[in-house]
Amino acid sequence: MKYIFFTLNITVALFGHFLMFLIWRYFFGFTDFYLQFALAFILFCGLILLVIAPLLIHWKDNIFSRALYVVGGLWSGLMLNTALAAIFYFLLKYFHLNNFIDTLSNGKYLYILIIPLVMILVEFYCARVIRVKRRSIKIKNLPEFWRGKKIIHVSDVHLGPIWRQKFFDDLTTLINKQRAELVFITGDLFDGMDADFSWFHLRKLEAAKGVFYAYGNHDLILGEQKIIQLFADSNIEILADELREIEGLQVIGISCYYKGRLDVKKKIAELKTYDPLKPSILMYHEPKDVRTFQSAGINVQLSGHTHGGQMFPFNLLAHILYKGFASGLYRLDNFNLSVTSGAGTWGPPLRLGSCSEIVVLELLSA
Repeated sequence: MKYIFFTLNITVALFGHFLMFLIWRYFFGFTDFYLQFALAFILFCGLILLVIAPLLIHWKDNIFSRALYVVGGLWSGLMLNTALAAIFYFLLKYFHLNNFIDTLSNGKYLYILIIPLVMILVEFYCARVIRVKRRSIKIKNLPEFWRGKKIIHVSDVHLGPIWRQKFFDDLTTLINKQRAELVFITGDLFDGMDADFSWFHLRKLEAAKGVFYAYGNHDLILGEQKIIQLFADSNIEILADELREIEGLQVIGISCYYKGRLDVKKKIAELKTYDPLKPSILMYHEPKDVRTFQSAGINVQLSGHTHGGQMFPFNLLAHILYKGFASGLYRLDNFNLSVTSGAGTWGPPLRLGSCSEIVVLELLSA
């Protein structure tokens, strides 16, 4: 699987840089062979950067490798923005609305340079500022204790080379301000790279009835033992295919499974104390197997992974891949599915068409 993912990334990067060459050649009017060669060389260096930066950060976590990784992420964002700006320009041209740009002195040059850079500033702001989304969910047979109580759903923080101590401190402060009974972390708390996490345990998440966590795919890349070590000085409890009952509410964590298809019925059956007649909340990283979890009697499924597509137009692709369950709260009879777009980002520290968030859910009796 990882080799397929690596090949796909390289293919997309090659296509992206070739597209950048065509766009810049068109907007800047490069016809001279040497100018085109220089442009191709610059873009080739950008491609090498995207390949080397992740390898360096895996090899050695220091300020240089982190800086290179950030630059690589921003470069990816700039390429996407340039493509979107070019598409918008050609749409204006098709409808004969591009006259204002073309009549300005160096109008096309400024357009294809300034618009993508301004977009990066906006996209970084959308990625860095974490919003609080408040929703309510109705649960059948909800015990009196839980009625009106708040729980927090957070996912995909991706702590590592980009999002580090300051970001985690701000996220922890925001979560603790909500004064929730439970905090659920549905995977990818870490980016998968063995960075310096000596600061991780310095700030603790606060919840009256506990903080629970289930593995995501990037967490598993970092390694279960590494995460167990990091959580040793924290108050986060890992639920790896396990169940805890808290004041009559079943809390279940199933680890992310991406080596084929998850046998949901078997996983649920292996939870010896699970009772489908009792209210339950499930942490599962991907918003998959929704109908099967519903038929098993689960009341609430908390998922992430999609990032809400993170950047347009990938949010449209996410809705297609996850059958409409890309981001938001979905109600299917007595079943609730909460899919968060995540608190952090993967790859470029940018968002377009999605926002960084935590979700506060108020529990109501159905």
